[in-house]
Amino acid sequence: MNNNRYLAIALGAIVAFSPAFSQDNELAISLEGVRFLYSLIPSGVDLSLTYTGLELSGAADTKLFLKAGGGYQDTRLLRDQFSGDPSLLQEDGEILEFNKTNFQWELAFLQGFTRRDDGKNLLEAFAFYRGRFDIYPTDGISAAVFSDMQGLFGTSVMGGISYDSRVLDRHRSKSGMYAEATAEWGPGALNAGTTDFWRVSGQVRGFLPVYDIPTDGGNLFNVYLAGFAGVDYADGQSVPIYVNQSFGGRNLRGSLGDNVRGYGWNAYDSSFKSVANAELRLVGPKIWLDSIVPYLFGFVDAGYYAGLADASAATADAAGILASTGGGIAIDLVGFAQVSVIAGLKLVDDQLYGPADAFFWGLKFFLHF
Repeated sequence: MNNNRYLAIALGAIVAFSPAFSQDNELAISLEGVRFLYSLIPSGVDLSLTYTGLELSGAADTKLFLKAGGGYQDTRLLRDQFSGDPSLLQEDGEILEFNKTNFQWELAFLQGFTRRDDGKNLLEAFAFYRGRFDIYPTDGISAAVFSDMQGLFGTSVMGGISYDSRVLDRHRSKSGMYAEATAEWGPGALNAGTTDFWRVSGQVRGFLPVYDIPTDGGNLFNVYLAGFAGVDYADGQSVPIYVNQSFGGRNLRGSLGDNVRGYGWNAYDSSFKSVANAELRLVGPKIWLDSIVPYLFGFVDAGYYAGLADASAATADAAGILASTGGGIAIDLVGFAQVSVIAGLKLVDDQLYGPADAFFWGLKFFLHF
């Protein structure tokens, strides 16, 4: 790592473990996320600045939002770079793995229509401008199929609406729901032809308390149910790899292989994808601070994919179902990160990328949703 990257990580740590800067409750800066290299080494951060002083409507808050970040990260493409077909279906196919430098930024206008009991926006509409710059290795990667494999400078606009009634109580138990629907457009005229796409996305997540041991202090033990469902469809003349490898929305989610645990990160970069997750979360007694608690959870995941953009006729219409189940343990660190170990079984054979072990395990730094 160079000195600039060390500085970025240090800044992220300072922001994460100190109160958000604010002035008259109108301007706040916060840490949106940490980038990781090889899923273990912190290699960048994303920071945001939110201004709530416009007051265009007395019904709810008006917000101006700026987010920017970057990092040095590993990535991979499970497609043959010359044919576009799934790599492991090729006799000599290899998984293309490489590191890249990525910068992203976005500007947003958000307008609330109604408030929750705690004063935050319940129903909200938003409009985003997004940009990203990817620097790929210069040797050994072909752009014969995927035009952005030689580097990407792309911009897009996105609009949507959201509903958020989620509440986190003092025992770290969640309740309520969040739902959003979005549409995004990255026209080729603004991107020199390197990207030209559109996509629509939707998601809903809900939390239902089941049991809580009453206490005036920190948590002793509670249980709640958690669920997530998402859908995404992308199309266009030149759809970037990251679009097919992610679920869209205000915050990008990973590939279908990430969302259905056990099937591999950056897998199933399909045109259409949907996922459903269900978890039972048991929250244990506080450790030193009320906001540091252990989790024990079980999960069931399912997903569906259809359509491989830029693949040959033999696999362009590929479709399939994924499913897995398992559990894990985690530690919540002041709401900033959740370090967890998971293990599980794949319930459906991997038809697209070939057979693999049914059992899986891994280390994660955040809860699944």
